Amino acid sequence: MFSFLLPANIQVYCSPDYIIIKLNNKSFIKKTNKNLHFNIIKTSEGDRLFATANSTVIAISALSHMYQLIFGLARGYQQRLRLVGIGFRAIINTFNVDNTNGLFDQVKINSKNYMRNRFITNSDGTNRYISIKLGYSHEVTYPVNPKITFNIASLESRSKGRIIDIKSNNYLLINSTAAEIRSFRYPDSYKGKGIYYNKEVLKLKKGKRQG
Repeated sequence: MFSFLLPANIQVYCSPDYIIIKLNNKSFIKKTNKNLHFNIIKTSEGDRLFATANSTVIAISALSHMYQLIFGLARGYQQRLRLVGIGFRAIINTFNVDNTNGLFDQVKINSKNYMRNRFITNSDGTNRYISIKLGYSHEVTYPVNPKITFNIASLESRSKGRIIDIKSNNYLLINSTAAEIRSFRYPDSYKGKGIYYNKEVLKLKKGKRQG
């Protein structure tokens, strides 16, 4: 059997067919299969979630998935992007949606042809978007989902670029968002400019040598 220690602020209940996760009066239900079983055992350290299956690979994979889900709900996921390039910057803007007719007169969607439904209105009636300058003739605009928290900060020196911190309790949402933003300008293998994941290292290629 394989296991991990559950966080104190999470309640987990197991049944033969489902595993129920409770956090802040919200319940998340995951269906299991007949070849996989979860069980909770109380230890001196706290509650531990065990997984048993016909295959070791299935048990480890299922437990890894549950670990990501439970700890993502407990403390949130974080993804970090680095903007590397002279003049590269990002700003979070907010606009009000009093009337939808003038919505796209205020915000021009220049990248990926994002449509109206990509803008999700917050509880206060506003929408947010990130405006990113990446060396193009126009700034790239990206709609912000209210389920995601963005923070933009500068690194130690101007030459080292800027950081976009992305936080959310939704593992799939945060990764898809980071991947979409990174796709606006992949790192250049010659000059090194572009959008990097935080720990991403790119080995630059040598340009054409002049004889």
